[in-house]
Amino acid sequence: MPPIGASSNREMLTELGERFTLLRRTEAEILNLVALLDKHGAPVEFGYRGSPARMVEDVARVGLGEARRIADRARALFGALGISGEPLSPELPNTAETYARGELGSEHVDRIRKFAAELPADVLTGESWPVAENCLAQIAAETGPRELSRPIRELHARLDPDGHPPNDRDPSRPRREIWLRQHNHDWRIEGHLDQENGLKLRSVLDVLSKTRGPELRRPSERDADAFADIVQLAASPENLPENGGEPFTVMVTMTEESLREGIGHGTTMDGTTIPATRLRRIACDAGIIPTVLGSDGEVLDMGCRDRTAPPKLRRRLIARDRGCAHPDCDKPPALTEAHHIRHHANGGLTTEDNMLLLCAYHHTAIHNTEWEVRIRNGKPEFAPPSYRHDTEHSAQHAVSRSRRGSFRAPHRIPGPGALSRCRRADAPGPPPGR
Repeated sequence: MPPIGASSNREMLTELGERFTLLRRTEAEILNLVALLDKHGAPVEFGYRGSPARMVEDVARVGLGEARRIADRARALFGALGISGEPLSPELPNTAETYARGELGSEHVDRIRKFAAELPADVLTGESWPVAENCLAQIAAETGPRELSRPIRELHARLDPDGHPPNDRDPSRPRREIWLRQHNHDWRIEGHLDQENGLKLRSVLDVLSKTRGPELRRPSERDADAFADIVQLAASPENLPENGGEPFTVMVTMTEESLREGIGHGTTMDGTTIPATRLRRIACDAGIIPTVLGSDGEVLDMGCRDRTAPPKLRRRLIARDRGCAHPDCDKPPALTEAHHIRHHANGGLTTEDNMLLLCAYHHTAIHNTEWEVRIRNGKPEFAPPSYRHDTEHSAQHAVSRSRRGSFRAPHRIPGPGALSRCRRADAPGPPPGR
């Protein structure tokens, strides 16, 4: 590896992806070794009272919590010994194989393992589970852990449609209280939530408070920012009946060159300036009315709002994309914006073939990074930047290759009758006894 600074940023990003692949391969080898030691009785032989977690804690010098997670992953991926000393088959053999190739990481494993733990025993021993697990392993090989959430929800509904059995207890009103008080120009919030809604709120705050850069905020500030996002979401124009589903509207004055080239800035009616690059993103899903000026300041055109997705078109986009269409995201439709693939300033139409749903983060990324998107056969496909490391598994599915990455569509779980088609030709079959 060349010294840091001797390579270009693109070369170092490629190197970073390759190093993570090697790291994951090493992690899989460690987990396999832990499973082998457990099967060979090492935790008993060396005085760890039969606990592979205690063995890992001592040998690896890690905390007991992390040691338990390592032992649990090893058992799920590579098998273990039963209480009577009989060998137990691994629960996630396809995930283990993909992990060993360096194509997924421990977060992927934990999400798939948690999903398996929520299923009834008869599902895990049936014929559908090995196919479903292999399908999730394929998706995990090409996406981040978060994108597994949507396929897991869909598979859960198909593998266990009845869910947990109901109980006969009479429902009681949950304890929910909230006090909202104004203090000077700020507001103070206090309250109490029942367990179910408290868990939901905690989960939503965790998702919305995630950052992709160095985290400089205190936990309370992260939660407050996420709560402000929830308020903004609930107050969005399409959720307010008095607005008839119309987006917010801003009148902007800008030069013809700024609108066409995305340079310079526009000025709102109250004098606020907005960079043209940001305005092009906002204009995808807001009622921007541009007043275009010529070189001498004369009004060349007074625009209209037909460039935003009307409610009927947005419903079609939701039915097609089912949330953020980016392959690394699972944000629901309510947290998305309608994006023009070819911007309306450059002649792009407000039609289903030129639009898709993106969350705020990926909407900004599409406008400002080397990600590319197109609609092919009525579905959005994405091409990542070339510095995104392609594994051997994803490379074999490449459609086209250029300076940037290969186009690929977001993953969708097939129908029940087609679930068996998820299995690759070279994938192992169901383990014995499954």
